[in-house]
Amino acid sequence: MKNLGMYFLAILTGVLTGIVTIPYRYLIEKSIYIRKIIFADKNSFLIHIEVLLGLYLIVLLINKFVEILPLISGSGIPQARAQTYGRFKMKYPVKDFTLKFIGGILGISSGFSLGREGPSVQVGALIGEWISKVFNVNKIGRKYLIMSGSSAGLSSAFTAPLASTLFIAEELEKFFNYRLIIFSFLGAITSGFMASKVFTDNIYLQIPRVFPNNFTLGKYIVIIILFSAFISVIGKSFTSSLIYFQKLYYNTKLNKYIKLFLITLSVYLMGTFFIDLTAGGESYLIKVVKTDNISFFMLAIAIVIKLLFSTLSYATGFPGGIFLPLLVTGGLSGKLFGLFLVYFNIIEPINIGIFVLLGMAGAFIVVVRSPVTGIILLLEMTNNFTMLPLLTLTGACVYIISYIMDVKPIYDILYEIIKRKDNNKGTVELVFEIGSNSYFDNMKIKDVILPENCKITSLERRKSELVLKDNLLIETSDIIGITVDRIDIEKFYNVFRTMANEV
Repeated sequence: MKNLGMYFLAILTGVLTGIVTIPYRYLIEKSIYIRKIIFADKNSFLIHIEVLLGLYLIVLLINKFVEILPLISGSGIPQARAQTYGRFKMKYPVKDFTLKFIGGILGISSGFSLGREGPSVQVGALIGEWISKVFNVNKIGRKYLIMSGSSAGLSSAFTAPLASTLFIAEELEKFFNYRLIIFSFLGAITSGFMASKVFTDNIYLQIPRVFPNNFTLGKYIVIIILFSAFISVIGKSFTSSLIYFQKLYYNTKLNKYIKLFLITLSVYLMGTFFIDLTAGGESYLIKVVKTDNISFFMLAIAIVIKLLFSTLSYATGFPGGIFLPLLVTGGLSGKLFGLFLVYFNIIEPINIGIFVLLGMAGAFIVVVRSPVTGIILLLEMTNNFTMLPLLTLTGACVYIISYIMDVKPIYDILYEIIKRKDNNKGTVELVFEIGSNSYFDNMKIKDVILPENCKITSLERRKSELVLKDNLLIETSDIIGITVDRIDIEKFYNVFRTMANEV
């Protein structure tokens, strides 16, 4: 019962996150109609010039947002992790999520190939932090409300509460305990329920899921291994391209306004000649899946363009994620592999949809390195659990193959980038709640052995801050603060969390 108030706040976080992120998703989905108007073939030359200039002004505005608040740039998922670690304190969470919201809508609606999920996660995390301040929640509660908001944001982006909960544990926190799961799930199920009432048309149900009826178990395994190798190459290319374009963008010695104009020009050209590949690209994926006469060559070109444009879009640092473009790239790659099998009479055209779904999950697992989340996400998106055995087999294969190919988790790479940009020095206090039978439980302060430059600096018991004394006994449910050098936050965070046996 002691957590009842916190459970209510987790639900409230989910509600408020849904109120913000569901319109965000809605506006982005409907923006395709605006792009079809401004990039229409029948538009005159003058209108095209006006569109180009208008896009440039939008790009300049988004860039200004990012310059004002650098932490709203990019996906938002690494930033949410940094929030829970205490590396970054959001002094003005309302201002942060407002600019993230506006910047994300402007960028994705203009045609940048970015996903809605990253900003939704960060907006949720910021709302969780804001609620913790409004209700004067302790340091541990703040951490769990950030997780609740992050999970709620992802859930409203895909209407996938279970996958969102698992993503927080598997990728954001890389740690499992029951309260983490409960708080994440409360936020996710709340916003996911709200999203399900607004987005009633699940486009992924249009992907046919007809299994080949002439496959033996051995044939399935061989095909899946070959398919997993192919998807691993696609995923590796996605990760490598994203890193390459980020380095290229920031290391290119061009005037800022010229660089931004070149980015604007790339968006304009994509909108003019490949409008279906702009923004997330979900509608194009469904159109391709339902088309029988698309050529192998044209589909391969579309995959290359989508992959390169998505990673280039992300390199700008504009608010937007990689989930959706990655899933679309994986789905298109699955279609390509399916066409190859059809050409050699291995499967029927009706079976291609299976490989589209496997491609989506496979690409996610290769790049993000979160196999459980990838599998559950596709199951929830398609509302079909008959795919579970094949998704599990594919997930295991791509995970192993991509490990052999040395594909690093993309969010770890992106986190390291924002970590390197943190030029602040000094120390940070990490807070943990003491679980029973932990290393700290029933131990005197003076007897606690910690690594060099790490020190217990605070202890809260039943909402009261205690004066630290050498003989003070640490008890179960105490909240302790351990100060570490800023450079060592990630090194010690989960070590101390395990020592505390947080539950």
